[in-house]
Amino acid sequence: MAANEDADGIEQTNNNDNSGALNEKKKAPNYTEPEDYELCRAWVQVSEDPAVGTNQEATTFWQRVWTVYHEAVEGFNESGASVEDQLNRALRLFSEDQAKRRLPKKKRVRSPSSDPSHSQPASTPAPASTPAPSDPVSDFEGTGTEPSVLERPIGKKKAKAINHLAVQDQSWKRDVASAQKEIASESKRLNEIFNHDSQSIDRMSQNGSTSSELAIMTTDLNGLDDEQKEYFKLKRAAILRSLRAQASSSTD
Repeated sequence: MAANEDADGIEQTNNNDNSGALNEKKKAPNYTEPEDYELCRAWVQVSEDPAVGTNQEATTFWQRVWTVYHEAVEGFNESGASVEDQLNRALRLFSEDQAKRRLPKKKRVRSPSSDPSHSQPASTPAPASTPAPSDPVSDFEGTGTEPSVLERPIGKKKAKAINHLAVQDQSWKRDVASAQKEIASESKRLNEIFNHDSQSIDRMSQNGSTSSELAIMTTDLNGLDDEQKEYFKLKRAAILRSLRAQASSSTD
């Protein structure tokens, strides 16, 4: 009876060992580096989604991470590609990745706390054989020039508005020029009328003076008193002096 129990115990132990071995064999392989990258990118994309943000359940969050990650991984599976094609593609990507790792590192910007000269004593230099880890945030290629700022192109509505304003400006300038010409023409016409009227007034005045002088010279002095006679005589003498002076200046 004891021998049977020992045999059953040994058989159960063997079964447990076999089940443990099967469980170890069923363990999924580790993610490859591209898969790790796509998983991290999916996590960042889903966690920083402005339409959802952080107000989501854990199951919903990881479901969305799985969806984005699955779509990215499926993108590597080309339609109609055989296993040999996928192997060649993997070898090519591996060769390109190794070539990038052998390229010289770009100039790095570090804070004083990460500077080896401040964090380590001067007597213990850092080993030269260990390359500095690549930091995509702090890596940059120094050019010494300021980056150019691209101007945003104007839209169609703004371009139409600018064109409309330009047309209105040209029309306004033409209207102002035409109004100035009309004002100049009207001013010239009024000056001509004024000059003509002035000449007419002068002639009328001269004609009036001549008529008045003629009336004085032809007035009959008979029947007038002495003062009236003296007035007409003085006027006649003044008219004669003026006429003689005009005649003398015209002859000179």
